[in-house]
Amino acid sequence: MVQFRNAEREIQFKIVYYGPALGGKTTNIEALHEITDVEGKSSVTSLKTSEDRTLFFDFMPFELGEIQGYKIRIQIYTVPGQVHYNTTRKVVLAGADGVVFVADSAPTRLQENYTSYENMKSNLLANRMNTSDIPVVIQCNKRDLPDASPIPLILAAMRLDAKEAFGACAITGEGVVPTFQSVVQQALASFARKFQLDKKGVTTEQLESGVKRFFAPFLNAKRGGAPATPQPEPLEAKVTLAQPLSEEEQLVAALQSTTQLAEQYQETERLSRMYQARLQEMTVLFELGSQIAGMESAEAVMRAVAGRLREARPQWVVSAFITEEDKPRPLLTDPLPKDPLWSAEAPGVGNMALGLLQRGGTARLDRLSERLANIGLQLPIPLDEALAVAMGSRDKSKGHLILYAPPEKPFSPEDLRFASLVERLVSPRLQAIELTAQLASANERLEQRVVERTAELAATLEKLKEMDQLKRAFLNSVSHEMRTPLTNVRSYADLLARHPEQMQAHGQEYLQVILSESMRLEALITDLLSFSKVKEPPRGDNCDLASVLDEVVEALGPKANAKYLQLQVQKEKGSLPVRINKEDARVLFYQILDNAIKFSPDGVRVKVYLLDDPEKIIYAVRDFGPGFPKDQRERLMEESREGKPQVAFFKQPGFGLGLFLVREVLGKYGGAIHIESMEPGSNVLVEFPKQAAAEARAASRK
Repeated sequence: MVQFRNAEREIQFKIVYYGPALGGKTTNIEALHEITDVEGKSSVTSLKTSEDRTLFFDFMPFELGEIQGYKIRIQIYTVPGQVHYNTTRKVVLAGADGVVFVADSAPTRLQENYTSYENMKSNLLANRMNTSDIPVVIQCNKRDLPDASPIPLILAAMRLDAKEAFGACAITGEGVVPTFQSVVQQALASFARKFQLDKKGVTTEQLESGVKRFFAPFLNAKRGGAPATPQPEPLEAKVTLAQPLSEEEQLVAALQSTTQLAEQYQETERLSRMYQARLQEMTVLFELGSQIAGMESAEAVMRAVAGRLREARPQWVVSAFITEEDKPRPLLTDPLPKDPLWSAEAPGVGNMALGLLQRGGTARLDRLSERLANIGLQLPIPLDEALAVAMGSRDKSKGHLILYAPPEKPFSPEDLRFASLVERLVSPRLQAIELTAQLASANERLEQRVVERTAELAATLEKLKEMDQLKRAFLNSVSHEMRTPLTNVRSYADLLARHPEQMQAHGQEYLQVILSESMRLEALITDLLSFSKVKEPPRGDNCDLASVLDEVVEALGPKANAKYLQLQVQKEKGSLPVRINKEDARVLFYQILDNAIKFSPDGVRVKVYLLDDPEKIIYAVRDFGPGFPKDQRERLMEESREGKPQVAFFKQPGFGLGLFLVREVLGKYGGAIHIESMEPGSNVLVEFPKQAAAEARAASRK
């Protein structure tokens, strides 16, 4: 009956070799151990008691992969060939998951085969088991005898009908591994059916395929002599029988004690091998960590990792890559002339490798030779598995390893764990190298930015000095321009106040001067307020341009009437909503139309257009005045410096802010101005984008 060892996450199966004395049970186990463990990593344990003269018990663990995260281990037992009490056989058979019955092929042993087989069935029944509960595999040993009985005759003598049997010669090892493979497959299949593993994604076919894969390298192997390492001396378990227990009870107790002692001994050996392997791994990792600690490039680190892995796992083929511009670059692929997963010659191979590398962590690819053969690539050496290990940042790995295992030694869970430890050791170093490079690059960019900002600040300082000079000049101009009308208003008002007698003779004239100068003063103040308004950022409010134009035309009506000008307005019917500050729209319309009225001769027409284009708004004013001089027109079209008022195009009272304000408004909303000389007069046309472009322009200026 299988045992679940949850602490070690193991499932333990028990296989018992049964048969007549001197039939070859012990020789089978010795041959199996010698063939499957040529490096001598484990040993066969033999136990004896004072009553038994011959070997009666062997214990040897096998590891056969995993089921649902639990390792599979096989315990192998054999019953004694010569024993005083049948109790020994019953104790050994207890809890068995499979039986190999070793029959003797000598013609003189046919009856002994039958007697031993019947004894096995009897002992199974004594343990509440029978041959239908557990698999029983028949092996006909000693097929090398010149007078060996035919297998059908041996089975008939044992009263077995159509029972499969394996021919074997335990001395040479022939037939030993196939026999053991068969009983293991049947035991695992029985376990899978009993626990309904198919509902958990583990099928009987998968288990049988795994067993075949494990034993494939040993099926045709034969014994080549003594094991690679000397076997330990058998453990002598001296049992002192206590009264009043019967002799049979004493034997049972002795067998249980010796069995536990053997299991503990084997477990100690297993732990010793495991800890020794762990120590070797830790030594490799420590030396690797010390080696890469002072390295400053990812390429050097990956070369060092590949070299250490080749020393630690000489059976592996190691390929190293580093990622440059989001593409892996091979570093070394020895001993292969080319990395089989990174060949541009075979279609699809590079994509296969790139997909494997970009999975992150560790990714496994089996049946490698078969897959590559399907796309036309033949490997110089057989490789059935590939393991990709990505190192560095999780989101963007800097280094990669592709490890290849030979068919006879595929990747084990311990290999995957070791590769994961290497990744955990190397990834922080690669991340540190990448961060150091990023920091150096950031420092370089910062230094460059400091230089640029210093130059910008120096230019800004010069600009501020220039702006300060312009500000003082502008204030002087404001002071001068406003002082003249104020002086005139004050002088004439004071004259009328001190000489009332002048009211009748010159009162009308003086009041007209005061009115004219106050209107001039009002225009100056309006220009100053407009200058302040156009400096405000866009607010994103909808403004009806059609109504704003009506207001401007109405406000400039008295000026036009004074010169007998006829204003002809052509605009879209209804409202024309656009996201523009109302003050900006009014300044734009007012300044251009006012300029046209100023410079048009008396009694002519001034045409005003407001058009709605699919992508922009067009505002045009056509006058019939003297037009713009060529040099002044060119100056208007040049890029003006922000904050510097344009020089008046004609000598007119005021600050000369009119077209400067127009330029400011258009610059704020991404518009443009065009001036065409019409002879006589000129056509001033401005255009600016609608809502989407205006919003983008406004957002970029914030």
